[in-house]
Amino acid sequence: MILTLLKFEIKGEQFFPSQIKGKIALQKNVVLIVKTQARALYVDYIGNDSNIGAYNPPVFLSGKIYFYEVVKIPEEYSSYIKCIAKEIENKLNPLYKNKNLNCKDDITVVVK
Repeated sequence: MILTLLKFEIKGEQFFPSQIKGKIALQKNVVLIVKTQARALYVDYIGNDSNIGAYNPPVFLSGKIYFYEVVKIPEEYSSYIKCIAKEIENKLNPLYKNKNLNCKDDITVVVK
């Protein structure tokens, strides 16, 4: 059994949904943190199969004013993106939990 240790900082670029255009819209392998100025609302991920431009936020976020914080994940860690997103969610304790985030791998993620 091989254990893997990954270290990440929760620091990314911030965008309003209306600013997602051009080069930003084509980004893949990111953890998307939906935030207001007061707190984090929701944590989600975008893997290799999609991009930020095609992302639709959950229905329960409609009517709220929020922005995205986009944390880029290196290509070599793309297979662990769910685990990374889950650990970021645990660290931020958002208002709404994402039930699709789960980690079955033997991996340790350290979030600063």
